[in-house]
Amino acid sequence: MYKPRTLKWFKNRIGKRIFRDHHKCCSHCDDVAENGIIVSDFQHASYLHSVDCDFAAEGIELNYRDLKI
Repeated sequence: MYKPRTLKWFKNRIGKRIFRDHHKCCSHCDDVAENGIIVSDFQHASYLHSVDCDFAAEGIELNYRDLKI
């Protein structure tokens, strides 16, 4: 069972680029899977954490990570 990343995990990556699995739903998801996204501040970290939890509740594993696969 997928376990979303913690808020602390996202907060520790403020100013850094993170990646997630590729989901063929929209161009933004394609871009984040390919190029990653830089966590800009606490509010952004909190938003990404919420998205990870919301998608996990729907059975979608975003699998945020530090490295591109």
